[in-house]
Amino acid sequence: MHHALRSDDPVLFLEHRDCLAVKGNVPAEPYEIPFGQAAIVQEGSDVTVVALAYMVHQTLKACRQLEGVSVELIDPRTVAPLDIDTILTSVAKTGRLLIVDEAFAPYGFGAEIAAQLADRGFNDLDARIQRLNGVHTPTPYSPTLEAAVVPNVEQIVRAIRSLLDE
Repeated sequence: MHHALRSDDPVLFLEHRDCLAVKGNVPAEPYEIPFGQAAIVQEGSDVTVVALAYMVHQTLKACRQLEGVSVELIDPRTVAPLDIDTILTSVAKTGRLLIVDEAFAPYGFGAEIAAQLADRGFNDLDARIQRLNGVHTPTPYSPTLEAAVVPNVEQIVRAIRSLLDE
């Protein structure tokens, strides 16, 4: 938020509702996260997973269920600008890419990453790029119905295993 407040450009800052309850370490002193600088949440060597917001936390849960699988998890943190170089470097190491995105697939964040990876990192891929997205429908307000349309831990585990089987 500090970086957004100091920017001379217009900034749209969105927080995921389910991330508001997530607890973690925060530095005591003021700090900024520069736009366009992804975080490598977890280093790995078998598969690269790119996830944003709450899907980062769901993917971390999935990683704990994947014994013997080394997942490199990248949180882009910003979508514009997008730190595609961090993703390219990771895919060059792992050869595989899964994009986990809560939104539906057409025209979204995952499609943009897939397009840029295909354009700039195609030769580093050992398998097709996979995307795990929410169902192509408006997200309902009912928690039960919402759970039916948003990717969950079990789906992430299956998608990673499927990608590794290619």
